[in-house]
Amino acid sequence: MSERVVEGRAVMSGASQPAPPAAARPTRRAVPAPVSQVAAVAAILAVWSWLAATDQVSDSALAGSVESFARLAEVLGTSESWAAIGQTLTAWSISLAVALAVAVPLGLLLGRSMLAYRSSRFTIDFLRTIPALGLIPLAALVYGASREAVLIIVIPACIWPLLLQTIYGVRDTDPVAIETARSYGLGRWSILGRVVLPSALPYIATGIRLSAIIAMLVAISVELLVLVPGVGSLIAVAQRNGETVDVYAYTLLAGFLGLAVVLLFSRLERRVIAWHPSVRGHR
Repeated sequence: MSERVVEGRAVMSGASQPAPPAAARPTRRAVPAPVSQVAAVAAILAVWSWLAATDQVSDSALAGSVESFARLAEVLGTSESWAAIGQTLTAWSISLAVALAVAVPLGLLLGRSMLAYRSSRFTIDFLRTIPALGLIPLAALVYGASREAVLIIVIPACIWPLLLQTIYGVRDTDPVAIETARSYGLGRWSILGRVVLPSALPYIATGIRLSAIIAMLVAISVELLVLVPGVGSLIAVAQRNGETVDVYAYTLLAGFLGLAVVLLFSRLERRVIAWHPSVRGHR
């Protein structure tokens, strides 16, 4: 075994040198997500209860957390509340279904055709910047306090996220995969169904989740402002009657409806694109 000098250092030839020991790194135990989430909710409830108990806010503006949840349990036992939930879910589901039927095919078309995309880009950018709630006066003037007024506002609001996500997903398709499919003799529609659509599916799934959440938020907001029958109108009526506890109870109900939508569509998204690396990496 010989020794040679390289740049002032002695290097042993003919045998590999052992690697230097890795520096010990302190390990940190991550807090489980459920524990941190429960802790955050507990902290919010504690602050809420403290504000109500210490009269930091007047009783007419803030109800206690215990009273609000107790009232929520009571109203869930009434047919009025379940009828309102059904009306809100009906408007939400119709709006989301229409958005799916319009946004996905249109997004596939605009994503595949550069001419169509460039021709419609200004129109899309202009229309999607119009606030959804800004259409309330027009909808109320034309349709009054009806379900149509809710739909005419909610449908455009949940079309845009899904449309843009579909366009981005189609345009992000690997061109090599498309050319390979063409070399195997696949036609335009076969490429769309076998290559483009599976590639864009993660984007579309995210767009559906975002649109579902937006549809619920906007539907309840329109019901509240226009007094269309639904969960939002229950909040508005309770506020007008000065029933503070009811306002908080129905607001909690609206929050739980939104949370249910988030959890449901997040789970569906993970199932639909379970093969995608972004999902497999979090398992």
